[in-house]
Amino acid sequence: MSRLIIVSNRLPFSMEENEDKSFALRQNVGGLATAIGPYHKTHRDSIWVGWSGIDASEHTKSEVESIKKEFSDRRCVPIFLDESEVKGYYAGFSNDTLWPLLHDFPHEANFNEETFNIYADVNEKFADMVAPLIHKGDTVWIQDYHLMLLPQMLRERFPKASIGWFLHVPFPSPEIFRSLPWSREILNGILGADLVGFHTVDYANSFKASVKLLLGKDVDEQGHVELEDGRRSTVDAFPIGIDYNLYRRTSRSNLATEMRRGIEAVCGKRTGQRYATSLTAESNAATEASTKEGAWWSHYSREDLPELTLARFAASGSPKPKKVIVSIDRLDYTKGIPERLRAFELMLGKYPEWIGHVTYYLLATPSRENVPTYKRLKEQVDQLVGQINGKYSLLSWNPIHYITRSLPIKPVCGIYAAGDVALVTPLRDGMNLVAKEYLACHDGRAGALVLSDMCGAARELDQAFIVNPYDTSAVCEALHDALEISNEDSRRRNIAMQARLKFRTAATWCTGFLASLAQVASTSLADKRLRMDQRNTMMEQWDKAGSRLLLLDYDGTLTPLVRTPDRARPTQGLRSLIRRVASDPAVTLYIVSGRSHETMGAWFGDLPVGLIAEHGVWRSGYDSKADSGTGRKWTRLEGLPDAAEWKKRIEPIMRESVDSLEKSFIEQKDDAMAWHYRLSDQRKANVERMRLLEKLRAITGKLGLMVMENAKVVEVCPVAVSKGQAVAPILESGDYDFMLAAGDDSTDETMFAVMPENSWSIKVGAGITRAQSRLLNAASVQRLLGYLAAESEATRA
Repeated sequence: MSRLIIVSNRLPFSMEENEDKSFALRQNVGGLATAIGPYHKTHRDSIWVGWSGIDASEHTKSEVESIKKEFSDRRCVPIFLDESEVKGYYAGFSNDTLWPLLHDFPHEANFNEETFNIYADVNEKFADMVAPLIHKGDTVWIQDYHLMLLPQMLRERFPKASIGWFLHVPFPSPEIFRSLPWSREILNGILGADLVGFHTVDYANSFKASVKLLLGKDVDEQGHVELEDGRRSTVDAFPIGIDYNLYRRTSRSNLATEMRRGIEAVCGKRTGQRYATSLTAESNAATEASTKEGAWWSHYSREDLPELTLARFAASGSPKPKKVIVSIDRLDYTKGIPERLRAFELMLGKYPEWIGHVTYYLLATPSRENVPTYKRLKEQVDQLVGQINGKYSLLSWNPIHYITRSLPIKPVCGIYAAGDVALVTPLRDGMNLVAKEYLACHDGRAGALVLSDMCGAARELDQAFIVNPYDTSAVCEALHDALEISNEDSRRRNIAMQARLKFRTAATWCTGFLASLAQVASTSLADKRLRMDQRNTMMEQWDKAGSRLLLLDYDGTLTPLVRTPDRARPTQGLRSLIRRVASDPAVTLYIVSGRSHETMGAWFGDLPVGLIAEHGVWRSGYDSKADSGTGRKWTRLEGLPDAAEWKKRIEPIMRESVDSLEKSFIEQKDDAMAWHYRLSDQRKANVERMRLLEKLRAITGKLGLMVMENAKVVEVCPVAVSKGQAVAPILESGDYDFMLAAGDDSTDETMFAVMPENSWSIKVGAGITRAQSRLLNAASVQRLLGYLAAESEATRA
């Protein structure tokens, strides 16, 4: 049985030593562990290899074995690195060289040959640990910039292995990347993977440009890089999501709710009159102090004293409501924390009516505290927070609550939920999941997002207030607009973005990447693969279209092929997905199948879809105004041969094949007859198939019939019947702005043949096709439909 081997710098668990000297694992909460952890947990055929965070030299052999056992119980394989390896590989080359370079901070990068050599040695150490685990048919999925040399190291040992690599941070322009002395070694290391993944098309294009500039290799429009060893690597984008339901659910937990209410109370959103009275008292005291009679310190009293101005703005008579701004980040120079603090300071100065009414909760988790650059950054942030609080604080209000420690997920979700505005303005970021987490914690609630255009999330969250994080004035104005926005408008914006996030989750990212890896690793499936840039174009066309048509085969396209036809009954999940897509008033959806109309009616008759059965013999349109109690109305194609007569000739021939081949059987339809051999011995089945085809073709033409070969099925039906002929009137009758057809076998090729040039056609699975694009399997089609449904819901919001 094939397995998935996940390889990353750190494992999803950290080891803790108990008082009794035993060891226990604690779930990590980092982005990678959160994204892939659920997939690893639910897929028992997966193994995770990574650094344990432990120096084995500090433990006895028995303790090391005990640690390995704890990890093994969670299907994890720990790697042990000593202090010098951690310093050179992790703190050195990974974080002192690659991190700043990949984030467009080349002036912060240190180029040290010693740390690169240690980095290479540790990558080799990972290869030595992974190699014994790889069996024939296994898939290896390598994560992030810590292991850029590992794909090629494994490729040299396993030329036929299926290997993927994904980068969780940005990839810079070739002009920046070429400054790395070992850039060519890094690129060749990455290209050892069959599939190279990035968060956005822009990052993928930067990588392709570096491959062209530094290695002199062309990358074709399919993203293929042809390599010297005869193989090729494919480059594409796969935007990562979050576990949306986890954050939505956690934001409603008791602890998160208590955190949210506590913040609201401190900021005056819950204590109401008592808090307003304290501000009013301060304002009144300032007003009295400004008069000669009331100012015992009158020789200091001037109208331009900042205390007087601030207090008056904060008076209870101000029309501004109490609001909370939140941001949660690691204290890193890529996050743009000083820049956003300056924008907040500018906003208070430019719009003083918000003084006393808006509170900024800044959670900045310390990072690499011993590194001089990070020390300077913390000093800078500390100074800015103190400067702003010193300048604008009142006795009853501080503009910034500054928290410099790590918090668990529940209180973090409470902070998210308390935020009327999230200020997410990194200077450079691969995706930035904070923005997505904030929106998940505001599911069904108002809340505004100010988002940097320098992170991948800005491509998806286009209803946010998008800003250039370096433009302090623009961030100031966006922040003010976000504070001023009505709850109705912010809720409308959020619903649009949340519709996408609910589907584009970490789980769909995992399955989407792995499906693409399986596709590019197979020579019969790799051509015409539907790329991310194509999918983005498809979504743009879908959004703009006023009338959309979907023509979808069923078996093998909407649902996987099964051993017997009756087992292909649609699941509730699939029916729900079809209903979501087809319920959009702008969508006309037809399921075009070879199944009988009785079966199609029983399975899909209550859904808002048109149905075409037996490859076009039977048709049932959908009329939303029709009386639901009358049931489906079916129309039979006219002028067909008498099925009762021709079946007398065909059935005996098929019956001979049933008798000759064990576990084969005949499926009867009104105007078709099919011989199925999926359950049979395939070697014997192919011999019998050829014999049957020869006999059938000798007589079907004279009877006005034709023979079709589908997935392990030989079917006989009238010549006048085909899916192409069946859908042609639909294509001609409607003025559609968007058209898409999807199918998996030869019967669907006639449908692809009649699709207009400006439409989309998708072949599912292997085989020669005239379709424009190809997807791996039915699960991939369902993911695509999910994207379309989410876009419809986002557009209608």
